[in-house]
Amino acid sequence: MQRPGDDWFCGECGFRRPAPSWALSGDHVLDPHGSAWPIRLQLPGRANKANATTSAAVAAVFGVPPQVALERMYQVQAVAGRYDVVSFQNRDLRLLLAKNPAGWLETFSLIDGPPAPVILSVNARGADGTDTSWLWDVDYGRLAGHPIMVIGDRRLDLAVRLEVAGVDFRVCDTLDEAVAMAPPGQIELIANYTAFQDVRRRVGN
Repeated sequence: MQRPGDDWFCGECGFRRPAPSWALSGDHVLDPHGSAWPIRLQLPGRANKANATTSAAVAAVFGVPPQVALERMYQVQAVAGRYDVVSFQNRDLRLLLAKNPAGWLETFSLIDGPPAPVILSVNARGADGTDTSWLWDVDYGRLAGHPIMVIGDRRLDLAVRLEVAGVDFRVCDTLDEAVAMAPPGQIELIANYTAFQDVRRRVGN
C-alpha cells in the first residue's frame, strides 16, 4: 500500500480509496460543497477529530448544519469516562481507554511526555478477547522514559512484552499500590476495555 497524503492506493492492483464526500483536513471538516468548518474539541487527538467529521456528516443527513453540530461537540469533555481526570488517593489520574493496537498507539500520542507517570492495565476477559498476543503488535518502546506501573489480570503478560521492549516498569497487584508507587505529577492511566471498567469502579467514576 502507498499513501500520498490520505489517498490510499495499491500500486499493484490499482485499487484506491474512494474520494470522500466529507473529509478531515487539519483542524477543519470539509463538506461535500468544499466548505471548511473549524473543529474545536475538548477531546484530544486526531482520532477524535475524525470522529467529529463522521458525526458532522451524519448530523447533516438529519438536517443539522455542520456549524451547529460541531459547536455542540465542543461541549463534550469525556465519553463514558474516557479522558476524564479524576482525583484518587490525592492524585490526579487521566483515564484513557485503548482496546486494540491501533488504539494503544493513538493513546500514546495523547499522553504527557516523560517523566509523566503511566499506569497500564490489561485484562483478557470475554469482552476483551482472551488472547493477549495482540500486545506484541504495540510499540511499547514509545513509553521509554516514563515511570511505568503495570496492573490488571494479565499484568504478567504485559510485563513480558515491556521487558522485551526494553522499557522499565514495576508490576503492582492493585491500582492503589500503583498510584502509591507513582512519582509526582498527573498519572496517565491506559487500560483495555474491562480493565478500564475496573478502574472506573475503583475510583468512583
